[in-house]
Amino acid sequence: MPKLPKIPYQLLEKNGKERSYCINLSEKLRVLAKVTISFLVKDNFAMAEKNLPTMEKLFHSVQNKRKHNPQLYTVGAIDAGLEEYLEALFLYSYIKNKPMPAIIKLGITPEVYLGGLSDMTGELIRLARYHSTQARAIHDYIAKIYELIIPISITRNSQMRNKLETIGNNLRS
Repeated sequence: MPKLPKIPYQLLEKNGKERSYCINLSEKLRVLAKVTISFLVKDNFAMAEKNLPTMEKLFHSVQNKRKHNPQLYTVGAIDAGLEEYLEALFLYSYIKNKPMPAIIKLGITPEVYLGGLSDMTGELIRLARYHSTQARAIHDYIAKIYELIIPISITRNSQMRNKLETIGNNLRS
C-alpha cells in the first residue's frame, strides 16, 4: 500500500484565518466607503475627506495580505469591499476634478477596477440629481466611460458583464 499523503493542516488553518481576516477588513472598508459616497453625493466633503485615510489604510492592509497569499484573489467577498473603496475614490476624484487613480498604482485586478468604475457611474447619476446644473456634464462623462469599455470582449454571463452593462444602463438614466 502506498504511503498516505501529508495533509497541510497548518497551511489550511493559516489560509482560513487570513481569508476571514481579509473578509472582515473588506467589510469594514465597504461600509466606510458607502458612508463616504453618501457624504460626497450630499456635498459633505469634510466628513468624506476624514474617512479617506482610514479607507486607504484598510485597502493597503487587504492588498498586502493578498500579495502574500494569492489564493485570496479568488475570494469574491474581499473584492466587494475593494470595489466599493474604488467607487468612493473614483467619485471623489471626479468631484475634485482629479485624474482617476491608475490600475497599476492601485495594484488590483482589472475586474475590481472596472467594477468600481461601473458602480461609480451610478453614483454620478445620484450626483446629477442633487446638482441638476451638472447633469449634462455628468451624462457626457458617463458616455465617455461607456465608449472606453465597449471594446472589452465579454462573451459569457458573469459579474463583469453585469457591471459593464450597468454603465450603459446608467447612461440611459
